[in-house]
Amino acid sequence: MLEIEDWSKEQVHQVMQELLVSFNYMWFLMEGWIKDNCPEKADSEAFHQISETFGAYQAKRLAKTIADPGQGTARLIQFLKHSHWCAFENIEFSNISGKELRMRTLDCTAQKAAKKWGMDCYDCSKAGLRLRQGFFAQVDPTARVTRVHTPPDEKPAALPETVSCEWRICIQSRGA
Repeated sequence: MLEIEDWSKEQVHQVMQELLVSFNYMWFLMEGWIKDNCPEKADSEAFHQISETFGAYQAKRLAKTIADPGQGTARLIQFLKHSHWCAFENIEFSNISGKELRMRTLDCTAQKAAKKWGMDCYDCSKAGLRLRQGFFAQVDPTARVTRVHTPPDEKPAALPETVSCEWRICIQSRGA
């Protein structure tokens, strides 16, 4: 166990940030290995279920750290602010209504990494949807996630250039 009780706040933050980046990098390496060595499994339901399970697990763990998460879309936003998305990415979220939230990733690091590695893009359409479905359904079981835009789809002209992907999260119950 790390003896973080003896560390400064800055040391803890720096180590945790480096660990987050390392885990994220490992995920990309493992996903790439699966696509290269088990292509028939890379787009399977079982593989995408892993993303959904991770999303739900993350939200379940975060529930231990959020004192008063609120209700409705305010609750979704509270969890989102504590998620890996906000740790790694520039996330823009807008409360469309008391029951609908827009989530955008601006200048996505995964897309930048894909370009660096010689890929056209990182296809986050299926796994990204399942990850968000698991996450937001854990926060509110009535939450439904819709993909508005993700690579490799052509970006709608109405989206600002900096938007890498956009999602809508709607809840069926609970007030804002």
